[in-house]
Amino acid sequence: MDGLIKVSVIVPVYNSANFLAKCLDSLAAQTIDSLEVVMVNDGSRDNSLDIMREYEQKYPGKFHGYDKPNSGVADTRNMGVSKARGEFIGFVDSDDCVEPAFFEKLYNGAEKYGADICVGNVIEIIGSEDNVHFQDRIKSEGFISLNETPEKVNLCRPYLCNKIFRRTIFNSDNVFPHGMCYEDVSLIYGILFTADRIALVPDVHYTYLRLRGDSISNSADEKAFDIFRACDIIDERAHRLNDYSKIGNVIQWVIISHIFIRVKRAYDDPNRQFKLRFIERAYEYLDEKFPDWKKNRFYFANKKNLVFRSKALVKLAFVYCNFLPVKM
Repeated sequence: MDGLIKVSVIVPVYNSANFLAKCLDSLAAQTIDSLEVVMVNDGSRDNSLDIMREYEQKYPGKFHGYDKPNSGVADTRNMGVSKARGEFIGFVDSDDCVEPAFFEKLYNGAEKYGADICVGNVIEIIGSEDNVHFQDRIKSEGFISLNETPEKVNLCRPYLCNKIFRRTIFNSDNVFPHGMCYEDVSLIYGILFTADRIALVPDVHYTYLRLRGDSISNSADEKAFDIFRACDIIDERAHRLNDYSKIGNVIQWVIISHIFIRVKRAYDDPNRQFKLRFIERAYEYLDEKFPDWKKNRFYFANKKNLVFRSKALVKLAFVYCNFLPVKM
């Protein structure tokens, strides 16, 4: 591929043979006129690498495959970033697909507003293809600066895959942390809060599938406790890279939201001991880190979240009934 590459799409691959071809077909069909696909195999035990090689041969110069020993999705994404040559970088999970104009619309939005990041909306499919949730936070086109209106981080969603990022953002300070889950959550807020300008495009949707039983986001086990490490990283980076007096309440809101999203998901785990232990740790963590967290005006402005002020009420909810979902 000669000349300017507008977008490099990074696809981390691990045992994705049943989904990978459909994903790569959707990237081959992108309407943007200059795009490369960087596929990184994380030591798959199925024939994912063979599928990657097929697409390299079918689309020479556009699809690039790399292979490495298994070490986790953070290292896989970091390797993809190091190989990318595009002006912007996007991320697509190997079991997802994107609409044909997805990256063209995101790129045009970034160019129109001179933005370092461009964000679209999300369609989330949970459990089965009949359970579809449109997360249309972005209602109108435009741009935001989180230095001026930090509470608008809510529009961006904590996903990698509904965005493109200027490649120069990914420097030695912005890498995915090794050896933990929620590595994307731990990194995304530092990037969002240090970007000069973020473009918003409402008519773009990334379809995020949570159908696979081995998905980390579906797994309420010991890995769930990594959310506290991720929250520590979010808070540390906010202190180091920003004026914390301006964004501290919003960062606290972000952390509270992520913790109670995982508390809510823990409800579905059959291991009662695990879920009660996770509740204990959640409240212990917040009490230690933010002694006044129960006064956070952003989180508790939503009355559905008031139940979480009381650990006793949450424990009762686990025992006797399901409770209202958390919105972030």
